[in-house]
Amino acid sequence: MIANKSTKRSFKLFTALVNLLRMRSTDIILEYFDVSVYRQDFDNLREDQWLNDNNLTFWYEYLERSELTEASNPQEFLLLRPSMVFLLAQSQNPLELKDVLPSLEQAHYVFLPINDNDDVDLAEGGSHWSLLIVDLQKKEGFYYDTLDDTNVAPAEVVAKKLAILDNCPQFTLYSLPTPQQTNGSDCGVMVCMLTSHFLRKILDMQSSDTKKSIEWHVEDNLVSAKRGRHLLSYAILDLISKYGRKIGSSEEIGIKLDANKTKEDSSSSLSCGTTTTTENDQSEDSESAVPVDISKAIRRSHHLHLHRRNHGI
Repeated sequence: MIANKSTKRSFKLFTALVNLLRMRSTDIILEYFDVSVYRQDFDNLREDQWLNDNNLTFWYEYLERSELTEASNPQEFLLLRPSMVFLLAQSQNPLELKDVLPSLEQAHYVFLPINDNDDVDLAEGGSHWSLLIVDLQKKEGFYYDTLDDTNVAPAEVVAKKLAILDNCPQFTLYSLPTPQQTNGSDCGVMVCMLTSHFLRKILDMQSSDTKKSIEWHVEDNLVSAKRGRHLLSYAILDLISKYGRKIGSSEEIGIKLDANKTKEDSSSSLSCGTTTTTENDQSEDSESAVPVDISKAIRRSHHLHLHRRNHGI
């Protein structure tokens, strides 16, 4: 039974990939709540390709709807999208952005992907990504750069403007040792993996009985660009193969999808890179016979894949 399920799962992923590769680079392959993922975005996940704003935006949306659903207070975490960070960096008066950016009132940790783009006419410019994490309660910022301190200047600008939004004189910034990239293209995926790493570390700390302070250092072997590219690729294929190419609505995270689709839905899903489910399949897999909580299913899938990657399974 287990082997059979595994084979079916692999076949669905393979089918999703085959259909995806037939599409053009400008085609939308996945609509995931507030993010449209294009074929070109998926191509960026190949080795030696540079991740763009949309790649990071998808991953932050994905983390919010997987990891943060188990947080006791999700409002404590702000995963600012690259476009938001760019807007903050270029703003002459950050206070004017209060109605545009998410509120900081309940936030504790803010994750900010930093880009060295300073051209206001080129929203997706720049040549390097790094990560800034700000602890609003302690008024401290922790900076991670996989290429020495290449982006420290733009990070300081963003931190200064975030402090204004937080009605704080300034944050104390620490530039911490970071695993270094070995090429010119891994900075974006490393930011994604660093975000995942520290988000998980904070959540684990909050759920533990012993309330220790966060250890903000990261060991080299805990963050891998190659593993990250595999993980992002798998997440996209897994979502498509399970739920089709359009996921999300105006409802919140706890949206339900009924796996007992109509005939029209099934044929539509097949053309989008998923496979139809027979009655025998439903009897073998209890999850396909009941409505699926996307947030829980995504989180379970994310944790399982991360476990397999980390342990070489």
